[in-house]
Amino acid sequence: MPRHISLIFPGQGSQSIGMLNSFSEGELDNVTKISREVLDIDIIDCIKNGPEEDLNKTSITQPALLIASYLYYKKFLDLFDITPNLLAGHSLGEYSALLASNSIKIDDAVSLVHKRGKCMENSQKGSMFAILNLDLNEINQICKAVEQETGEVISPANINSPNQVVIAGSDEAATIAANKCKEAGAKRCIQLKVSVASHCNLMDEAARIFKKELDEHAFNTPDIPIIHNVDAKIEEDIANIPKKLIEQLTLPVQWTKTMEHIKTFDGVVIECGPGKVLSGLAKTNGLDNILSMSSKTFEDDLKELL
Repeated sequence: MPRHISLIFPGQGSQSIGMLNSFSEGELDNVTKISREVLDIDIIDCIKNGPEEDLNKTSITQPALLIASYLYYKKFLDLFDITPNLLAGHSLGEYSALLASNSIKIDDAVSLVHKRGKCMENSQKGSMFAILNLDLNEINQICKAVEQETGEVISPANINSPNQVVIAGSDEAATIAANKCKEAGAKRCIQLKVSVASHCNLMDEAARIFKKELDEHAFNTPDIPIIHNVDAKIEEDIANIPKKLIEQLTLPVQWTKTMEHIKTFDGVVIECGPGKVLSGLAKTNGLDNILSMSSKTFEDDLKELL
């Protein structure tokens, strides 16, 4: 019986200059044309040559990573005559999953995530901290106490694994909460290099504006089941997909629950995109048979597992 294959698509933080160097000019031609037509900018040139500060702008990072993940997915299909059984994406990566499942077309997806990034850039600024080795319930309690104390937003944003939770909120509240987490026994509290505090209530206005953009786009029923961020469940009704994408901006990414869902299939998990961030998280969530498409040995490694 064929192995169950889950593909997971990365979000912001996995981008880097040169992340498409393994692709030929011919493989890049179509996406170069699409980025120029849809965005009026050459994102492929930015990915190749930088500067890094441009690539790290949220409104550029998001279409750049979506395009990169799309190219990796096309390469996966070219290398192996296999249709994945399940898809999931971390934050922005959920759009890559929708694209891979033919729920949305490439030009619409590029346009949407660029606009999503713009809405996020124009939102209230904030901070995010990765809290390592502290129980989620304790982090929740600390965030609630700091919200009451300061009257400002702070809450868990990415529940990545049992030993990694990212919190997000206003600069003041996030700093206070991170310090309290450290005092409560967290191994480390690492401030992320972001100016936008995603997946918390600071995104309320961005969500309201972005909803108008989403309302103009129709989604098709995904060819492949997708686990969604907000509840780690597969959505059967396509009418609810835009709703979940809007909720995703203000609610935490339930990545631990997503990994638990995937773990039940006892199959192969493939990170489809640049970098190995999600591969590391899959490992800390107790999954086995994890591969990254950015690995030089990926093709041989997958053949061994199949």
